[in-house]
Amino acid sequence: MNFLIYTCVIIITVTFVFLSLELIDTLKQIKKTASEIEKLAYNTNRRVEEIEPAFKAVNSVTNTLISGWGKLITFVGTLFNKNDEE
Repeated sequence: MNFLIYTCVIIITVTFVFLSLELIDTLKQIKKTASEIEKLAYNTNRRVEEIEPAFKAVNSVTNTLISGWGKLITFVGTLFNKNDEE
C-alpha cells in the first residue's frame, strides 16, 4: 500500500513540476508579446502623428470642394426658383 502512495506522490510531484515549468515559459512568452505590442503601438502612434498634417490638408481641400459645390448648387437652385416665379 505504501508503494502505491509513494508512486502517486511521485507522479503528482513530477506533474506539478512539469506544469510549473510550462507556466513559467508561457508567462515569459506573454511578457515578450506584450513588450512587442507596446513597441508596435508606439511606432503606430508616431507614424500617425507624422502623417497628421496630410490628413489635415486633405480635410481642408475636401471642405473647400464641398463648400464650392454647395455654393454652385445654391446658385443653380436660385436660377430654377427665378424661372418658377416668372
